Amino acid sequence: MRKAKSSEKLMLEQIADAARILRENQRGLSIGRLIALIRVQLTMSQHVLAERSSVPQATLSKIESGRQQPTVSTLHKILDALGCDLLITAVPRANLEEVRQRQAEKKAKTRVEYLKGTMSLEEQTPDQKFLNEMIKEEVKRLMESSSSELWREEL
Repeated sequence: MRKAKSSEKLMLEQIADAARILRENQRGLSIGRLIALIRVQLTMSQHVLAERSSVPQATLSKIESGRQQPTVSTLHKILDALGCDLLITAVPRANLEEVRQRQAEKKAKTRVEYLKGTMSLEEQTPDQKFLNEMIKEEVKRLMESSSSELWREEL
């Protein structure tokens, strides 16, 4: 697996930042409520929107009131009729490097705990300082690895 380019990381960070701002600005508005707000701002009736989008007015009413979730195809039709684009994006819940770091720490601790258990059976239990150093080295190795090893489940 190839290593991510710094330009790609920057682009993902910019997309995530913009999406988080958008999510905050929408203040929890449902897509139906947003459609209704846009329609009203355009002074367009549901009847006219139904005609322009080829979506039945009853369906528009249900979507706007939140009683029905529209399909992506229906959303495209409605939003196109409103002169809007549909944007679907992935918004990471946390910084991707932090997610990788946490995963590396989790995997490293699991591996070192397994090793500790094996050594304990042989009555060779290492001290905690040594174990912590092993975890630190394993985290570093996992973070530098470009393979999917970080995400594979241990058997």
